[in-house]
Amino acid sequence: MDGASKGLLGGFAAFTLGSGLATLGYGIFLLYRHFGFGYNYGDFNLFIASIVLIAVGSVLILTLLLGVLGALKDISHLRLATLVFLFISLVILATVGVYGMVLHQTGRLQKSTTDEINNLNVNYKNISDQLKTKADALNKYYQCCGFFNEYNPSEYYDGAPDSCCADSDCTTNSSKKRYYEKACASIYFEAKGKIVFYVSVFALIAAGVVLLALILYAGLSQRAREGYAAVSRGPLK
Repeated sequence: MDGASKGLLGGFAAFTLGSGLATLGYGIFLLYRHFGFGYNYGDFNLFIASIVLIAVGSVLILTLLLGVLGALKDISHLRLATLVFLFISLVILATVGVYGMVLHQTGRLQKSTTDEINNLNVNYKNISDQLKTKADALNKYYQCCGFFNEYNPSEYYDGAPDSCCADSDCTTNSSKKRYYEKACASIYFEAKGKIVFYVSVFALIAAGVVLLALILYAGLSQRAREGYAAVSRGPLK
């Protein structure tokens, strides 16, 4: 392998390792945050996004090993597999980044989030126990109640759920009922909107780095097909 090919391999290895470790680490971080509040509202599911990032990060690390082995041992099938895995990783990361950014920038994320929360609140008494659990978890975790600007009892047709109570004894002492004043839709979207934006930016940057790795390895593969081993040995005498 000549010097130029070694440089291409080194660049590929650096970009692939960096993007793989970063994507894997960020995916694990997102998954850890998800365990704090394990429910999703709105179109962009952060739990699925974290699993996708973990999977892509793991694939990139595996791709690095295949790519280095394919280059050093001059195994064409491994080089081809490396290019395929890089391309798939690039497409997935770009899709996550573009999808999240479009939802965030067009307001679709806020609308889908608000609509789902509003629907659960308005119809609280008539929804299934599973959805009630989801609504209660939102109220308790974010200490919120209601969904427009601030809590208004008229928003609930049959009264606010007990999970809206700010006082521990408000369910047994009606004279002391006090509810959370923050609106659930606004406070949840404020938190989630930032995360979706950061995930989208990260995914797009990672996709750019993977693209560079793909270009470098494609150049390396081209040189291999042209016989860089022979070039490195020099002309026969």
